[in-house]
Amino acid sequence: MILFGLAGSFELLLRNDPNTMELPNAFLNAHLISLYLQPAILALFYSQVLTFRRINLLVGVRQKTNLMIIRLLSLATVYCILFLVALFVPYFFSDHPLFKYGNPLLGIALIVLHIAVLLFLFWLLVGAYNSRYPYLFLALVIILDLVYHYYIEKKLLINYSPMYDELYRAIHHIYGGF
Repeated sequence: MILFGLAGSFELLLRNDPNTMELPNAFLNAHLISLYLQPAILALFYSQVLTFRRINLLVGVRQKTNLMIIRLLSLATVYCILFLVALFVPYFFSDHPLFKYGNPLLGIALIVLHIAVLLFLFWLLVGAYNSRYPYLFLALVIILDLVYHYYIEKKLLINYSPMYDELYRAIHHIYGGF
């Protein structure tokens, strides 16, 4: 998890345009995190859930299913925290501004919402532990991640700053970096 987070952070820091670099642009608007890194870490965690699913019958006989689910939820939380810390910490040590184009409170709210959605997706994968059709959970989680990124997050970024609206940038001849 830490390696995925660090790789994503350094990729975003080195590849983005320094003139348009800000925290929401680098981590919410860019497709690297939502399209590649998040599904990859969700799939890695899902493989952990499937590993524990093999002993589901043995855990159920000992009546420890609730304890196992609680442990899987805590593992999901740890995975999410490790990924996010490795993703955000290198940006804080760079010289790029945190919030350049919009309201910092709204920017922080968008980042916290993104973190909450990611944590919810991790927790949703724990449901595959007791499910009859566990592979549907992975498909559902990845679809929810993409729907959130393309439809909800993109609309909320326009509320943060009009610079994230493609029509606004086209009218004002602002190209590149977004």
